[in-house]
Amino acid sequence: MPVPEASLAGIAAAAALEQAWPLPLPEDVRRVAGWPIVAAGVAVIAGSLKTAGTTELASPGRLVTGGPYARTRNPMYVGWGLLQLGIGVIAGSGWVLVSLPFVGALVHREVLREEQRLEERFGDEYLEYSEKVGRWLPRR
Repeated sequence: MPVPEASLAGIAAAAALEQAWPLPLPEDVRRVAGWPIVAAGVAVIAGSLKTAGTTELASPGRLVTGGPYARTRNPMYVGWGLLQLGIGVIAGSGWVLVSLPFVGALVHREVLREEQRLEERFGDEYLEYSEKVGRWLPRR
């Protein structure tokens, strides 16, 4: 399963900062929000992997546009972001929340490179897909 290095780095940095300078979240936030966010992230990642099947994600032979890919062009990254957020909430670490914008910026930069490669590989098919499906969030 592909794990974005930026997400792992964000979790590790947040854990280290939490040890040095705790930034706790309120207990009621941890209890109510953490596990549903983790569950949503796991569901999105699992659906993405199931839909992609045996497609080599680093060098795809086909453009995957079904399942979660019909709603967002980057469902695995969305899922990993939710998972990181949920883990941080469960752990009670405000630092995970602080790290999310930085991780998001790194992931976004990688996505822009991936999109360029997909456009080069699939041309108009990818351009049509990207016009219909949002990069991160579903379009109306």
